[in-house]
Amino acid sequence: MMWLDFGCSIVLLGLFFYVLAFSSITVLHKIYGVVHFIFLLWPFFQFLAQTADDARFALLFLSTAYVALSLLGACWLVFTIFLTGQSYVLRKLRLFMLMTPAMISAGIILFNPAGMFIDIRLTEGLDPLSQLNNGPLFWIMFAELILYFSISFAIMLHTLRKDASARHKRLVKTGMNGIIMLILFGIADMLLNILFKPYSTYYFPLMSIGFSLSGMYLVHAIARHKVFDIIQLVQRDVMNTMSTGIIVLDEDDTILEVNRVLRPMLRLRVGDPLHPNMITSQLNAASASEFEQFLIAMRRHPLERMELEMTFHLDKYRHVIMQYAPIMSNKKALLGRVLTFQDVTEFRMLVEETNIQNEMLQERNQELIVMQDELHEANRKLEHMAITDSLTGCYNRRFLLQQLEHEVIINLQYGVPFSIFLFDIDLFKGINDTYGHLVGDEVLCSTVEAVRGTLRLTDLLARYGGEEFTVYLPHTSKDQAELVAEHVKEAVEQNVVSTGIGNQKVSVTISMGVLCIEEQDRRRIDNPKAYLRELLAEADAALYEAKFQGRNRIVKRKLA
Repeated sequence: MMWLDFGCSIVLLGLFFYVLAFSSITVLHKIYGVVHFIFLLWPFFQFLAQTADDARFALLFLSTAYVALSLLGACWLVFTIFLTGQSYVLRKLRLFMLMTPAMISAGIILFNPAGMFIDIRLTEGLDPLSQLNNGPLFWIMFAELILYFSISFAIMLHTLRKDASARHKRLVKTGMNGIIMLILFGIADMLLNILFKPYSTYYFPLMSIGFSLSGMYLVHAIARHKVFDIIQLVQRDVMNTMSTGIIVLDEDDTILEVNRVLRPMLRLRVGDPLHPNMITSQLNAASASEFEQFLIAMRRHPLERMELEMTFHLDKYRHVIMQYAPIMSNKKALLGRVLTFQDVTEFRMLVEETNIQNEMLQERNQELIVMQDELHEANRKLEHMAITDSLTGCYNRRFLLQQLEHEVIINLQYGVPFSIFLFDIDLFKGINDTYGHLVGDEVLCSTVEAVRGTLRLTDLLARYGGEEFTVYLPHTSKDQAELVAEHVKEAVEQNVVSTGIGNQKVSVTISMGVLCIEEQDRRRIDNPKAYLRELLAEADAALYEAKFQGRNRIVKRKLA
């Protein structure tokens, strides 16, 4: 059986060199390389232990194999964290705390106090490995491995349940299949070679076989499906091919990544804390002071985006815009920072040349501005003419209907009370027949001015047609509307218009239909045009009722 251990170690060694030779080495490959190397150590030292003639050397080789095994759980957890894309959580202190149980377990194995971890009790005539005994401290290592592999499995399972991409899920499933193979073969090895050892005289290297099969599976996934390298290689290539300089920091301002553009400009190393002198040494005095203030503001307000333009002293002056953006988790917690540096020197030169040309074009621009103002004024007049009555100056019927349709929707939606007046100048045809149309036009204009003087700025007065006018009063209750209607009627009665014929003057009266809407039916919002036609028809009916009753009066109606 010892040659099976040796064969497994040779297979794992070959797979190890295969990964190095035929894969683009990324951080994930490096971490897997450590895991794979631990795979390799177990069967190799198991083989050495079985070939050793001296029991002390056999015990040393076995202890070394168990040290490697005790470190496997921690290394696999780190591998899992990188595999699931959560490497940002690993900091020096956290990594130290994560490795502590494995280091304690490894220390117990190395010191093996009083043979309480593993011991060989030599009996003449028997194979030393058949006399191997696992002490109570062995189960500490076993518990430590169960803890690490359980956490790794839970992290992978949580990642699969999240809304991740299909490729990311395939990546995690690859690692999960590997860990399942390790656990199954580890349990089988423990049952056969430890728990059932008294009932068997043979040692069968199930753990070595499990390491070999798991290694072959993972290396196959690496080589064929490129499960480890695509994302990181693309990210690295994108960063290094960008013309914008990028610095990635963690929450403690430690440099995590610097792309290729910045390396000739700034002497920055991954792992060093970002110090202002690293950048201010390349700046002029004004830019250096502004940069220090920028860093202070960035640390005081870590969740706000910021921007600063600086001038670098390199082979020549370079104008650079630096932008800061936070890196946040799903829970809006700060994970790190990104500083980007964009060279805008050519842009600044173009701006200066453009400014010179702009000075030459200013006079032409002034002429264009004058023409634009004239055109704007003409458009304003045209717009005013389109919505107003040319004779009286109040709004026309088309604008009234458009505005009322919009207002009705709002009033229905929010339950706002409003009122509508529809009034007509009494016996206006007789004025035209007696004094002529010019006097009739003057009466119309004078009546509009009298009515406008009684209305609020928010009220809408429009010529509905001929001598008929409409008033819309927003946010007006029934009592308020009746009061305004009386004021309008009185103002028209008191208004006197000169006829231009001697001292003859003329005054007119109006008949008015008043419609108050205080309670809204929101179901009518589906067809506001039909609802508006009903309102105007109701007000028109009230107006004709006022005329029928003898004119110079107000007929009020309330629409529920």
